[in-house]
Amino acid sequence: VNDSCKRRRLLGDASPEDFISCPLSDLPNGVMTNVANYLDAPSRLFFAAALTNQNAVASDERNTAIVGNEWTTLDFGEIEKELAVKLNDDDIEKVLQCIDAANRVKKLKL
Repeated sequence: VNDSCKRRRLLGDASPEDFISCPLSDLPNGVMTNVANYLDAPSRLFFAAALTNQNAVASDERNTAIVGNEWTTLDFGEIEKELAVKLNDDDIEKVLQCIDAANRVKKLKL
């Protein structure tokens, strides 16, 4: 008779090493676009900016898929106040680069 207590390993028993890591930036553009569809326009901008990496071509394609091409007006006043107070110049720069603001945005409200 085997007295050892064997039980099936449950998710709560798993260690961090048991999970496969998949950074968000590695997911296909279609998945990111579907996620972004649930976000309001300012949140999509920050979502895309957060996913931006060193691969400029992939980033440009992903950014366009997430935020779209229609950014004639960009109003930072639409951003939740709790987030707005935490933004720094680098964050704003990243968002502006993400949508190619120099070529697309006609009206910028800060």
